Amino acid sequence: MNIIFNDDYALMRLYVPIIMMAVLIVMVYFHRHHALKYLYLVNIFCYLAAVLSYFVLINHPVGEEFPAQWMNVIPFVWLIGIFGGYSLSFLSVGAFVVEHAKSYTWASVALRTFRVGYIVLCIIGLYFLILGILSLKSG
Repeated sequence: MNIIFNDDYALMRLYVPIIMMAVLIVMVYFHRHHALKYLYLVNIFCYLAAVLSYFVLINHPVGEEFPAQWMNVIPFVWLIGIFGGYSLSFLSVGAFVVEHAKSYTWASVALRTFRVGYIVLCIIGLYFLILGILSLKSG
């Protein structure tokens, strides 16, 4: 257990997925009669697979073979689980806020704030793209 606390990457590989699973469980509760609960459940499953495979990988000695042949897929399960979990988290939280924006003011304000932030980020990205193109012509 001491290995987990000494891992520099444990925050994004273990703690954030566990916190997101708790948030997704709350979201499932609020949308328990809505079809979005299945999206949240798939997201929870991805995070659960990532966390469980992380425990196996962190306790496995480096450079040694896995004891069973089927365990060679554990790194791939972790990769699919963590990338799928993070990708679906953006979709899940976005769908949750959009669904609640129909009836709650806080969600409408959050949605408008995200839209303004997205527009500002697009303008900044366009600015850096133009700077990059201009720097190619100068050199």
